[in-house]
Parts: sequence; C-alpha cells; structure tokens
Amino acid sequence: MPYLTAIRDNLAQLGEFLAHVATVKGDLSNITAPPRFLSPKSAIEIPSAWASRHALFLAPATEPVPVKRALSVTLNFLCSLRNVVDDDSGNAAKMPLNPFLGELHIGSFDSEDGTSTKLVTEQVSQHPPVTACHMYNKEHGIVSNGFAASETSFHPANGVTVKQAGYALINLKRFDETHLMTFPTLHIRGLATGRPYPDLGGSCYISSSSGFVTKIDFDVGARLGLWGTNQVQATIYKSSEPSNAMFHISGQWNRTLTVTDAHGAVVDEFHVDDNPTTELTVPPFEHQSSWESRRAWHKVSQGIREGDIKQIVKHKTALEERQRARREQEQQDGTIWQPRFFSSLSNDGEARRLLEAIPDDEFRHFDSSRTVGLWRFNNTDDAERLITRLRQTQSEEPGN
Repeated sequence: MPYLTAIRDNLAQLGEFLAHVATVKGDLSNITAPPRFLSPKSAIEIPSAWASRHALFLAPATEPVPVKRALSVTLNFLCSLRNVVDDDSGNAAKMPLNPFLGELHIGSFDSEDGTSTKLVTEQVSQHPPVTACHMYNKEHGIVSNGFAASETSFHPANGVTVKQAGYALINLKRFDETHLMTFPTLHIRGLATGRPYPDLGGSCYISSSSGFVTKIDFDVGARLGLWGTNQVQATIYKSSEPSNAMFHISGQWNRTLTVTDAHGAVVDEFHVDDNPTTELTVPPFEHQSSWESRRAWHKVSQGIREGDIKQIVKHKTALEERQRARREQEQQDGTIWQPRFFSSLSNDGEARRLLEAIPDDEFRHFDSSRTVGLWRFNNTDDAERLITRLRQTQSEEPGN
C-alpha cells in the first residue's frame, strides 16, 4: 500500500505541475518543478559536458588536415550529447535546478599527458536565464567560449521543449582557426503518461573559419515516426559548395555513429562509449566558494537524493529568498549586478562572419537581445587569481 500511495502522490503532483505549466504563457525557464521532478544538479553544470569526452575535445588541436579538423569537432559535438542530455543518470527527464544570478561552476578536466583543461561557468543573467562557459587548455592551444539562454515551453502533446539560444566558439591556436557551433533543441516527451524521456530535435550547425560547414539534423526519427530513437544525420561540406559533401555521419548520438566519405565508403564506425568520459575535477564542496554551484545547492541536492521534501523546500526557499532580497537591495541602491568572469559585447565580428555561412536565417541573423548581449570571457590570468580569492574569502552567501 505505501508503494501504491507513492505512485498516486507522484502522478497527482505531476498532474498538478502539467496543469500549471499549461496555463503559463511564454517562457517557462523560471518555473520550478515539484521536488519529485527535480534533478540534484544545477543547469549550470550542463556546459561542462561539451569537454567530457576529453580526448575527443582535444583531438582537433593536433589534426593537420582542415576538413578532418571539422570532422573531429563534429564527432566531439555528437559524442558529447550523451553527457549533455545525461541520459544514463536517471535525471535526464528531470528538471535541473535553476541557476541563481552569479552562480559559478569551476573545475578542470585532467589528461593522461599531464595537461589540464580549465572550466569556468557563470550565470550571467537571470531574466532571461543566460549561462556563459569558458574552457581552455594552454598546452594544447584550444579555447572554447560559449553562452546560451534557455527558452522553455510546454505543449500537452509534445511535452517540454528547451531551446538553447546562443553559440560556442572553439579556437585552435596552432591553426589560427575558429569553429562556431549552435545548440540542439531538447524535448522532454512522455510527461502525460508519467514516463518522461529526453529527445533532441531540430537542426544545428558548426561553421568553421577554414570554410567548412556541418549541418546536424535531429528530426530524422520524427520524420519516420520513431520518437525517442535518438537518430541523427550530419553532413560536412565546403561552404562555397553546399551540394558537395565531404563527409556524412549517421546513427544514434547515444550509441553508434557511422562516418562515410563523399563516395559512400565507410571511414569510421564506433560506439560513443568507446570514447571514455573524463570526470570534471572540483574541490570538495567545503573548500569551494559559497557562490559555486555544488556548495550553494549542497543541502538541496542532498534532500533530492534522499527524497526529503522538507529539506528540499526549506533550503531551496531560503536560497531563493536571499537572492530576491539581494535584487531588492540593488534596486534600492541603484546598482546592477556585474558578472565576475564575463563581459557582454554588442558586436562580435568573428562570430558574425561564421554565422553568415550558415544557411538558416534563425542562426544567420542571431538576435543578441535573446541572450542580453554576446558574452566573452574577460582574462585567464585575472580569472585564476579571482578564483583563488573567492575560495579564500569563504563568505556565507548564498547557500549558507
């Protein structure tokens, strides 16, 4: 009987949540799901997944052939999706915690060759919610800088849809080359049945300063009526000759991908998990700054994992109330919160040139108001000094 009661409570809570979001007009990014449907992680951790298959992330930095570098960047993009969607953790169809303004996620991916890729992620805007992320490996000469605003909507038939407005720029110092990648749309389907699952949809692109463009299509399964099959197709072509494909990639982004050349010959075929995941190294939460995600949300995350709803509500509410009080004080003082590690640009010539090579007006004419500007990392050396200072300060805000 307790088990049946739990199921009824779960379904009732889901029903109430769906009924609520169905009445909301516009963006749902700041709507909080019931505790039973929360992931124990903040959404600010998601961008780190793009470097989680760390050997693949670094591979383009040493590939001498331009089209193969474009292929290498694409393969890392596709293989990282398994970690971006987090479909093996049991939390893929749960809503991550909404990051608070100024929230940080800082760590490093350590390589077997002794080098390290540093990561700094910051919540740079709250309305709309915008996350900026910077990753750099000095020895390999690879830098990635990206930002995205989550635009969330709900439809009774299609479930929750999360569009990621923004892009990432990957710079390869050795070749003086930059790749711009846009982001896929995430769907959470099956909510009405109480068995939610993640899926990806729409198209996204990778545009390279070497003149190659990759189109990635996630609507393959939908066209065939095969929801939830994680099908993907990608084509790499010279931007000046869009009909002349150099490589094709097809398969399932969470399982097996097949690469063929322009003549249809198989170049590579591999299982995504043959490329191991590297865990992000972060200090124990008690040694982090109070602004860092895992320390700030520690008690809430613990409550989610233990199923302790009272603890979740108590600490989540306290953190959110402190943030509201901070915003009210800033309004009274006539001040505006300034991000620590990123600055908002009104124009980015390099990104604009790469966007113009994309044959889709939604990306070609990117509206920076969707992300409150174009976000760039300030300075690596200054950032490392600031991280040290923040962790030494150990103030009690904002998680307590």
